Amino acid sequence: MKARLQVNKKAYLVALFSLVLTACSTVTVSTDYDQSADFSALKGFAWLPESAKVEKESAYLNNRIMDVRITKVVNQQLIAQGFSFSSAPDFYVNYSITSEKKTDIRSYDNYSGYGPSWGWGVGYGHRGMSLNAHTETRVDEYQQGSLIIDVIDPKSLELVWRGIGSKRLPESTDAAEMDKLVANIVKSILVKFPPKAGK
Repeated sequence: MKARLQVNKKAYLVALFSLVLTACSTVTVSTDYDQSADFSALKGFAWLPESAKVEKESAYLNNRIMDVRITKVVNQQLIAQGFSFSSAPDFYVNYSITSEKKTDIRSYDNYSGYGPSWGWGVGYGHRGMSLNAHTETRVDEYQQGSLIIDVIDPKSLELVWRGIGSKRLPESTDAAEMDKLVANIVKSILVKFPPKAGK
């Protein structure tokens, strides 16, 4: 019985942490846009010229390798959505990246197994088994990264659409995993562009 209880406890903890990891893998996306803009007229795009760019900020992600990776994935996603790269663009696209330290505090019941218990009914006593448990708290510090993709009017250089994708950043990863991470975030953001009428 004791061995079985230990296996059940282990299975419970594995299931718990699997749920935590699944929740952490979700990309949270928010968008905002100029409701007076005519997005139906947008066909060709180009990257915002260097002379008009704001400096990217992020010690975690700001490097040439990441810049090439993000630029490539954004190009691929926009083309997959029916846009084309153009020397006379209808809109400019640009991105920026940020990261901030977050703290996740979770409490859960740690079941330790069965033990004896005593109870009293009317006129007699009975003995039974109860499930012993105590609460444990897990404090987890991590970096939350955000990728911001902007769509800009090429004439006025005014922002007309912005999408932000936020996700917990892995402590370590290899190049292939980072490719998948960036592709996932970029797609999650750009599938919401252009905005649907009335949304």
